[in-house]
Amino acid sequence: MQEFILNLGKKIQYYRKRHGITLKQLAESIGTTPSLISQIERGKANPSLSTLKSIADVFDVPVGVMFENNVQKLTQSPIIKKNTHRKVVTQGNVHYSLLNPGSKDMEVILIEFPPGASTGDMMYRHEGYECGYLLKGELVVEIEDQRYIMEQGDSIQFDSPRHHKIVNEGSTTAVTVWANMVPWIFIKE
Repeated sequence: MQEFILNLGKKIQYYRKRHGITLKQLAESIGTTPSLISQIERGKANPSLSTLKSIADVFDVPVGVMFENNVQKLTQSPIIKKNTHRKVVTQGNVHYSLLNPGSKDMEVILIEFPPGASTGDMMYRHEGYECGYLLKGELVVEIEDQRYIMEQGDSIQFDSPRHHKIVNEGSTTAVTVWANMVPWIFIKE
């Protein structure tokens, strides 16, 4: 896991320097501290998905670009064997596992939110449309000024350009399958 975090930090540092942006400028543009950006770049902190999205927006790249060095090549088989899915782990130990590599039109993700975890403190938005189904636990999905409580077996759908975030306010890990109709977390290899 530490190797992944370090690679992500190096990628962020590369883009920051390539754009001639200081730690302070990047931090101010996304509403965080230079210390946090420095910790992320050194692999000492794991950013939330909303923070990664904000950073990627500053560089005008899809969030998935940050993970390009951590991809596995597709084999000829349509089956992705257990423990070989592309993964992203963000702040709060939220696990994202890509279930359908190779699709340019949609990404289907298994997401595990430990108790208290979220997609980040800030709401975010992106291109597309999304739909989620809660397999286990409970989640709160905030879409603009509305809060929706999802329980096991519930599904939700909404347009992704609307500001949103997801929070597990429960005491058990929540597990969901989520589809983004325009991939933005993982990009096609």
